[in-house]
This record gives sequence, structure tokens and C-alpha cells, in this order.
Amino acid sequence: MNILIASATPQDTVFFREALQGHHVTTIAEEPSAGWSEVEALAVVHGIPLSAETLAGMPALRLIVTRSTGFDHIDAAYARERGINVCNVPEYGSVTVAEFTFGLILSLLRRIPQAVASTKSGVFSISGLIGEDLEGKTLGIVGLGKIGRNLAKMAEGFSMKVIANDAFKPDSTPLDELLQRSDVVALCCPLTDQTRHLINADSLAKMKPSAFLVNTARGPVVDSLALLTALENGQLAGAALDVIEGEEAFRTGQEDAFTTVNKALAIHPSVLMTPHLAFDSKEAVQRIRQTTADILRAFAEGKVLNPVPI
Repeated sequence: MNILIASATPQDTVFFREALQGHHVTTIAEEPSAGWSEVEALAVVHGIPLSAETLAGMPALRLIVTRSTGFDHIDAAYARERGINVCNVPEYGSVTVAEFTFGLILSLLRRIPQAVASTKSGVFSISGLIGEDLEGKTLGIVGLGKIGRNLAKMAEGFSMKVIANDAFKPDSTPLDELLQRSDVVALCCPLTDQTRHLINADSLAKMKPSAFLVNTARGPVVDSLALLTALENGQLAGAALDVIEGEEAFRTGQEDAFTTVNKALAIHPSVLMTPHLAFDSKEAVQRIRQTTADILRAFAEGKVLNPVPI
């Protein structure tokens, strides 16, 4: 099988050439583009858009493997029309992402990044760095998948009160009530038509002015401009964002509709922003590689592992 691994690191290249012996494997550091006419299977990372135009330039393509759980970056309608199978890696970092999310919560409430930055600048003082205990505070989790459930366990270990909202669990806490009661709101839900801008001006207005928002889900779940406005108006105490709207352009330094807002959020004193790395641990990355290789080998044998609904 003719396989293209796009956005590959040197470590990816070594792994996939070893794991996929017997197949023609090409690895490229850049994003895939039209023109790979002989490629039968394509593996990509999340955030790399696969448009109909790009896919049309790969007439032999029969399989796309996204090295992620989310697959909203793929033109699913075109893939369905072409009969291209789309598979994902459904489980690789539920603990990994939950750990990072809790790390952001600790960093927000205890002002750890500010303390480190102050000390590195030569100021060895606790002035202006007073934090807040987690014990007794209410954590509201939006999305009770594996990540959300793992986060809940961690929060309980810190004696936090946990409430949760999940669209697929009718008996969960209603979203409006969760927003009103929570001291910290953590977003762990997928990006769908229903969750796009789930956190907007109206929902932010329901939160306590002393509350914090943490997003390690998908950027468009939060209306970035509404969040910036709420922070500037004192409607929210702070936010930690591992994902943001328009992050693809922001990452590459391009200008788009969100760039000005994202720049303002990145430097806001009440915001911690990280570059979409909640999943990025040595163990999780290796699990992603292994599952991707398993999917590719299975497809060559006529089996489709981990298909996504397109």
C-alpha cells in the first residue's frame, strides 16, 4: 500500500518506516497538498485541514487516518461521496489531557506561572501572587467522556465538589445551573454544531465574576471575542486556554478574523494560553503512532479499524 504520513516528525519517520515494513511509506514534515496522485492511505494530525480540493488531487486515496480523536478538520461530505474511509484514534490521552487540564486549574488558582515569571525576572517576592484553595470549590465539567470522568476523579482527590453537564446524559446538571454554581468551568466536550460557541456572551454572563474558565476541548466551543470582553469587563476572574478559535492561523503567524482577539487573549494578565499541547506526552504520542500503524496495517488486509461516522 502507498502510504503518506504528513506533518511527520523525525521520530514519526523512524517509527512508521519500521512499523509498516512491506508498504511504500513516505513521510513529509509539511501539510499534505493536492498532487499525491498515487497515495492510497493518508495519515494526518488534527488541525490540518483536508478540503475537497486537496482530496480531489489524490484520486487513488481510499483511507484517511487522523492521528486524533476529533475529525472536524476533514471534509466529511466529500470523503463520503468519494467512498474514502476515515478512521481516528479514539483513545490515546484521556488521562493525559485530564492531567494537563488539572494542571491549568492549579496554575490559574495558585498563580504559578506568574510566580515563576516574577522569580525569573529577579523579583523574589510574594506580593500580588496570592492564590486560592481548590478544596471546597465547585468544578463544573462540560462533557463527561473519558477525559471529563478522569478530571472528575482528580478533582475529588483535591476535595473539590464536582458537577457535570453532558448532552447525552439527561440526568446531568443543566448547563445554566452548572455555569451559575461553578467556581471553575472545564470544557471537555467535542466540537459539534451544538457545541460551537457554547460559551458565548450569554453563558459567560451566567458565571460568577470570581469564576475561571478552562478550555482543553476545541477552540470554537468558546466565542473568543465574548471571552475577551468578559475578562476586560471583570465578568470573569480568568481563563486557561489550550485551544482557541483560529489557532491554525495564529500558530503560523497568519492574519485572520481571530488573530487580533487571540493576540489580546494571549497577553491578557488573567489568561494562561498554551499551544494545543494537552495531549502531548511521550506516552500519548506513542499510543497515537501505534494505533495509526494498526489501522493502516488492518486496512491493507481488508479491515477498517476505528471508522468515524461521516
